[in-house]
Amino acid sequence: MNENGTEARQGRTDWGGLTLFLVSVGAVGLCLWIVAPFVAGMTWAVVLAIVTQPVYRWIAARLRRPTLAATATLILVSLSIVVPSMMVMVSAGNHVLVLMRNAQSGASEQNLRLFVASHPALNGALKYVMDNVDMDAATQRAAGEVAGQVALVLGKSISAFTQVIVMLFLLFFLYRDSDAALAAARRLIPLRADETDFLLTRVELAVRALVLGRFAVAALQGLLAGIAYALLGVGAATLLGALTMLFALVPAVGAFVVWLPVVGYLFAIHHWAQALILLGAGSLVISTLDNVLYPILVGSRLQLHSAPIFLAMLGGVVLFGVSGLILGPIAFSVTETLLQIWRDRGAGVSHAPAVAAGSE
Repeated sequence: MNENGTEARQGRTDWGGLTLFLVSVGAVGLCLWIVAPFVAGMTWAVVLAIVTQPVYRWIAARLRRPTLAATATLILVSLSIVVPSMMVMVSAGNHVLVLMRNAQSGASEQNLRLFVASHPALNGALKYVMDNVDMDAATQRAAGEVAGQVALVLGKSISAFTQVIVMLFLLFFLYRDSDAALAAARRLIPLRADETDFLLTRVELAVRALVLGRFAVAALQGLLAGIAYALLGVGAATLLGALTMLFALVPAVGAFVVWLPVVGYLFAIHHWAQALILLGAGSLVISTLDNVLYPILVGSRLQLHSAPIFLAMLGGVVLFGVSGLILGPIAFSVTETLLQIWRDRGAGVSHAPAVAAGSE
């Protein structure tokens, strides 16, 4: 009788459990849908919390009050990272708007014709193009398209400001309640304790590698390039510096995509000394910084080849915008780590020693 009853219960569908599962999936999906508009702010809050955690620990050890230490660290990070970044973006945006206004007013074509007339070496080729192409119409169409995109971006300025507020708000609690947040993450990850430690360690190393190896070095390259452009009298130095930083972020592309055409422009207008100086600075300093600093700051901690990092960054930007520069490579790194955990489970390998090594 008991065996028949057990078999009947085993053959019966657990509708209560199935309902709980479906409701749980729906609830998780609803929560993800609610926070989806704030993915950018959440992403950068976590990134800054991980990268600046040693600063918070140092301050907390001296103030001995978590709330005060979190506030002090937040102010320090805001003044040293957030505010300068926003100032550079605003300055670059202003340069773009000025260029668009000049293009739509036709001033750009007049300046180009004056430039060609004052440089006979370029007169032949460029004059042929300008005489056979309706430069004014083409420039205004292109400017209109770009201006529309710029207006769209500016129209989302309130959204961007909201993302910054969300980032700073979450960053404060990630500082103050970092231990509780880490414990909650461990409870939610359905892995063994050693595997969870291994996964979290790999994610932390990947974030540090990306921020220090890509963003910090690219920011330094953009800063040095912007200073060089300004000292050499190149117009829109802030915009060109920001573009140099953006191209330096992308593996296999690099900062030379921006500074090399500027060198060509300086040669074209017979500013030989400035062109040679920028060529030397770009070749010996700007474009070699990543080759020198990246191995020092990162080494092999990301444990991903440049090719998948390149694809992850581009695909991440398409899906998530600027946050994809972080989310794309992190997704690849997490996937590779999970696959390694599955391989190690089959081989009976424990990750406790690896975690201990990473903790040191």
